[in-house]
Amino acid sequence: MSMNPAHRLLQLGFKSLGYDPGPADGWWGPDTAVAGRGLYKNGPIKSTVWAVKQFQRGSAGLGYYGGNIDGIYGNLSHLSLGEILDADGMPKAAYSASDDVLVPTKPELGAVQHSKVLRQGGANTIIDTYCLHCAAVPGDWAADKSNAEIAKAIHLMHTLPKSKGGRGWSDTGYHAITCPDGEIIYARPMDRYGAGAVGHNRGVFHHLMIEVRTITATRHPEDYFTPETLASTRGHFEQIAQRTPIRRLMGHREVAAKLCPGFEVIDRDWTDRAVA
Repeated sequence: MSMNPAHRLLQLGFKSLGYDPGPADGWWGPDTAVAGRGLYKNGPIKSTVWAVKQFQRGSAGLGYYGGNIDGIYGNLSHLSLGEILDADGMPKAAYSASDDVLVPTKPELGAVQHSKVLRQGGANTIIDTYCLHCAAVPGDWAADKSNAEIAKAIHLMHTLPKSKGGRGWSDTGYHAITCPDGEIIYARPMDRYGAGAVGHNRGVFHHLMIEVRTITATRHPEDYFTPETLASTRGHFEQIAQRTPIRRLMGHREVAAKLCPGFEVIDRDWTDRAVA
């Protein structure tokens, strides 16, 4: 069986629900199967809406879950897990009514619909892009800091004169900062252009996540950030996407020669919305 993004979503869900499948690598192996059987037999040991949504998205991606992605581990979620285990992780297939050809099931992304928008700058540019960042600091950088101290330190990095090691900007470059415990601290006002990516600041909401492991290569989000950070940031993205038509969700690395934010931003991992 080849690597499957849906399996990685299941693995993320299993782990956050209390059953460790090993690395979230997208491969359905013995450890993942054991974790799934544990969840099926005993139910969630611990639970968050984010964790259940990852499981539901993974199950839907394999073709077994047809309910709402609502973060509630109910009967439909339980039954879909039983079917996945019975199939040993293999994707489900559905017969086409017209020609009886086996076609893999695939959930569709929801359409973005808005009655209002958020704007930035003197030109009133519509915010239609959401960009994720890491802090590019050592993994233990935030360990001895309160959230207020984290925000202040980032502010100083950006506002101190270049002669003192800063960027010399008028404010923090990011609009929001998610701390390791999941608290979001707002920084630069949303109606001002950010300073998160050269040439890509107009109409962009820049969101910084504070890593807890030193970023040295492109890996998976959970390799560098706490579940609380990832869940909180995903939730914030949804809040912004409900207020303005987000057309693109991206990582800084997509527009600059940087590792930031340390992983490839895969839309399906972050949202059910139709973003580019």
